[in-house]
Amino acid sequence: MQIFISYARADSAFARRLVEDLSEYDLALWLDVINIPKGANWDIEVQKGLDSSDLMLVLLSPDSVNSQNVADEWSYFIEKNKPVLPLLIAPTEVPFRLSRRQRIDFTADYEVGFRELLRAIGSPPRLDPDSTERLTKKPPPRAERAESAPPRERPAFRGGAQTAELSLHSLPIIWAERYHWWNGMRGGTLGEILINPREVLLVPPKAPAISIPLGNLITVKAQRALDPHLKMTFYGAQGQFGSLVLMGATRARRLAINQEIVNLLKWLTKRSLE
Repeated sequence: MQIFISYARADSAFARRLVEDLSEYDLALWLDVINIPKGANWDIEVQKGLDSSDLMLVLLSPDSVNSQNVADEWSYFIEKNKPVLPLLIAPTEVPFRLSRRQRIDFTADYEVGFRELLRAIGSPPRLDPDSTERLTKKPPPRAERAESAPPRERPAFRGGAQTAELSLHSLPIIWAERYHWWNGMRGGTLGEILINPREVLLVPPKAPAISIPLGNLITVKAQRALDPHLKMTFYGAQGQFGSLVLMGATRARRLAINQEIVNLLKWLTKRSLE
């Protein structure tokens, strides 16, 4: 399902926040400042967005109610017998043609309104559980791991099957709590990922490593974005959901490193992880 976001320019900040939050779910979103290429004819691209979208969210505010462009957009959707869901983001008079439609109030509490919106659009599945709590269980110091761990070796792959026994594998990566659809990987940590038959270790230069037992992994999925990256979801030490995004630290080998991580984890867990 593709959702068209209709809003007044004065409400851009709210529209961007809404799209950012909705992008965590299995939805296609259409927002003019994102979907219209630079130099393209604005009216033609908006028309394409309207025709290809299945649902419209109208952000109602004093500015949008007085916007002819917004009125044209939701009127076109109504004429095409497509569903329109008004979101009240600021106190205002609701246009007559929208007044009888179910609307969701965001003016009192954004989070409450957002949860109601998710229910109204069918409770779409989440692409990545939005829990970024770091694990509290700390692994042994790196010096101790180095003494007890077998020598590192790179696994050999032939036709997708690994023929050399894996002991410990290290790859340079950047990781963060989330990937921002607009600004990329914000606040990322440069370090290395160590993968062995028992756990995944994310090792920063100074801070304690993050340890994720292989049995706690839920998914490891490649994501298409400006910077191709992986989304890793897992159960934390206390059973809570956790999620991290990561990607190869070397731009020239980013895709290769990402794929190598996926292949290693699939081989070790004997699961698809997708």
